[in-house]
Amino acid sequence: MFTVLIAVALLLTFLDSTGNLSGALNVLRDPLTAVLNITSTRTEAAADLLAGPRDLQSARVQIAEMEAQIAALERENEELREIRGEWQILQDLFNRARQSPEFTRQIATVIGYDTSPAVRSIIIDKGTADGVRVGMPVESARGLVGRIFRAAPHSAQVALITDNASAIPARLGNSRATGVLSGGGIGGPLTMDWVDLKYNLEVGEVVLTSGLGGNFPQDIVVGRVIEVNRSEADLFQQAVVQPVTDFDNLEIVFIITNFRPVDTDIFKSPTNP
Repeated sequence: MFTVLIAVALLLTFLDSTGNLSGALNVLRDPLTAVLNITSTRTEAAADLLAGPRDLQSARVQIAEMEAQIAALERENEELREIRGEWQILQDLFNRARQSPEFTRQIATVIGYDTSPAVRSIIIDKGTADGVRVGMPVESARGLVGRIFRAAPHSAQVALITDNASAIPARLGNSRATGVLSGGGIGGPLTMDWVDLKYNLEVGEVVLTSGLGGNFPQDIVVGRVIEVNRSEADLFQQAVVQPVTDFDNLEIVFIITNFRPVDTDIFKSPTNP
């Protein structure tokens, strides 16, 4: 009996030194509560383990919903940017029309580019049913594009001023020198030829239609001089012209419908007396 008491005393001393004495006394006082606490702790751990996969699945669903919302917002932003771009184009066209109110214009959308190497042209969505006729000038918000080459009831082909068969009488804004604006075809420069040497051409001068020949109205902007080729040994000088219109990104154009080309061919050959 004495030995048992000594053993109990040593055990209590050990538990007290390790800080577990109160826990042991709680077990002795209320063993049922202690067992329930141990069971509850293990049950909570097991519940957390089972809840983990459910939380992961919920997170995946939330991530998928957020990704769908982000995609919808990105599409909406793209649509808004597209609307803003179209509005800016229409605003530029309106400003262009206000600068020359004497012309009646028909707005047309570019629906295609001609792939034929013979003619540099675009296809628009307006035709003879809309009052479009062959020979009518076509311009963008910045300047001259070309003229109607062929027309169907609901579409038309526009020959561009960059086509190598294009020849437009032009005038320089500062020097008032005249010449013929020639297209260079695919990859070729736009040039103003047959300019008299008496004119001092300057880089940066604005190039306009002169109205000579009767095929285009006067003073439609075409481009700017970026280079001058002059030689005293030649009879004429040449200006390389940068067009103001970006022909690779045309979306909307103007057709000048109240301008009628003037046929001057009758005056080119002398008549018999």
